[in-house]
Amino acid sequence: MNPHEEMNTIIHDALRRDLDRLEVALRQPLPEDRRTALCGHVDWMLDVLHHHHAGEDEGVWPRVLAKRPDLQPMVAEMESEHEALAAASDGLRAATAVYARDGSERNRLDMAAAVEQMKQATLPHLEHEEREAMPLVLATLDEADWTYLEKNHFRKGMSLGNTGLYGMWIMDDLDQRRQAAVRATIPGPVFWFLRRRYGPRYRRTTELVWGTT
Repeated sequence: MNPHEEMNTIIHDALRRDLDRLEVALRQPLPEDRRTALCGHVDWMLDVLHHHHAGEDEGVWPRVLAKRPDLQPMVAEMESEHEALAAASDGLRAATAVYARDGSERNRLDMAAAVEQMKQATLPHLEHEEREAMPLVLATLDEADWTYLEKNHFRKGMSLGNTGLYGMWIMDDLDQRRQAAVRATIPGPVFWFLRRRYGPRYRRTTELVWGTT
């Protein structure tokens, strides 16, 4: 698999994984400390998703169209799906804020419903992008394009802390081969520092939020 395609799928799978975990976690009342941590994690995850899609909308699609204007219909579909996903994301963020303030049964069920709506908007889009859009993007963009996009869109504006937590998040629950694929994108000393600095923090969060390490 092309490394850019694999990284895109790994990011998508991290989102799929946490939406599934959210669905399970919200099936029962949560103690206040876990509820607070879970809601904080959801807000952070939605910020990550927004940053990822902004990189596609503002960076990838214009660069693709500059080389392949005939792909406008495909890009229009992706942008339309992003708009639907953004609406679902706003709904989940609003439900999360309410549940963070008041852990009542009604608010828990409202947040669970918002998670389901998020899944309905997200999962078909991820599959559509992986199946149809990504092969066309890979055939259009070269390494110079990807270097530009990483610097000016996907990594731009990310703090060191967010970069570290993001790395731990996408590596969560990966097998060794896919972990190696992620590590290959980060210089060894940088990865060592990020894992040492942010790995324990991420593990503490996952232990509290999901009950896993």
